[in-house]
Amino acid sequence: MNIAYGLEKFDPQAKFLFVGTHKGMEEEIISKKGYRLSFIEAKPWENIKSSLKHLKYSVKQVREIIQKFQPDCAIGTGGYVSAPLALASFRMGIPLFWQEQNAYPGLATRLASIFAKRIFLGFEECRQHLWRKGKTIHSGNPVIIHHAEISRDSARRKFSLATDKFTIFLTGGSQGAAVLNDTLLRMIQQNNIPRNSQIIWQCGHCEFEALEKIVASMNINISLHSFIEDMSSAYKASDLVICRAGALTLTEISVVGIPAIIIPYPHSANEHQKKNALVFVRNNAAIMIDQSDLAPTLLRATINEIMEDPDRLHKMSAAMKSMAMPNAIDKIAKKIIYELKN
Repeated sequence: MNIAYGLEKFDPQAKFLFVGTHKGMEEEIISKKGYRLSFIEAKPWENIKSSLKHLKYSVKQVREIIQKFQPDCAIGTGGYVSAPLALASFRMGIPLFWQEQNAYPGLATRLASIFAKRIFLGFEECRQHLWRKGKTIHSGNPVIIHHAEISRDSARRKFSLATDKFTIFLTGGSQGAAVLNDTLLRMIQQNNIPRNSQIIWQCGHCEFEALEKIVASMNINISLHSFIEDMSSAYKASDLVICRAGALTLTEISVVGIPAIIIPYPHSANEHQKKNALVFVRNNAAIMIDQSDLAPTLLRATINEIMEDPDRLHKMSAAMKSMAMPNAIDKIAKKIIYELKN
């Protein structure tokens, strides 16, 4: 959706039609922004025979959508929903642009790299895994974070937090992460939260009510949320982020320059979350903890390591900031428009 925002910025007359499934969050997110949305029946690949049969049907659905909408180009962002888009666009002669968010490309991206006119990479490390490297551009991931528009003190006050305490932001993404929530909860119950610290906690909708009751009964400085709309303020308020290794989350914190403790989701396809995390670890911008090792004592010790070493915190922040590509949206949008005109 951020790519659409960039294209609209440079071409206000541009029109968009998003393609998704009823199973995802597309309907809630995209329709809310006022964009048109069509649905197809796509599902993750399981076995070759059934997957190919279903893919054929999904491609047929996308072809019908393309025939009605008559687009000048198609844009895919990876995942099983985008695979039918890649095939249908290629068969119908529609220029295909692709954006891969992760350090390791999924099957849909590896397939699309054959057909795509241009492939925009969130991570330079992705390039080596693609067949047609000459089509790739390391653009960074398209995220929108307005962190420069608010001061740290103002951001903390927005979350009803003290302005002078070390602030930790724990987020499992918009859906929350049960393992991260459970680990932090046990730290709280064991009175094991680092001294002179406070927490912004995005826990997800499923666990919010139960956690709200527990947190309310304790004398601890926590700002608990099921979902945070204003992530720019949450990041700006924070000294340290504890998170999964989703590509967009890591891109957002790099733009703001916040050190991170990353716990990759262990069941992500091709271990792509771990591969994302390792890029930041190798650049000394983050510490990674495998979920199998995660425990309240280890998390507390890791937080303390960073809190008690201001020089390390500063260096991690600088390293994180050095990885940012804040102009990714403009770079992608300008290149797509240029390619279509030439």
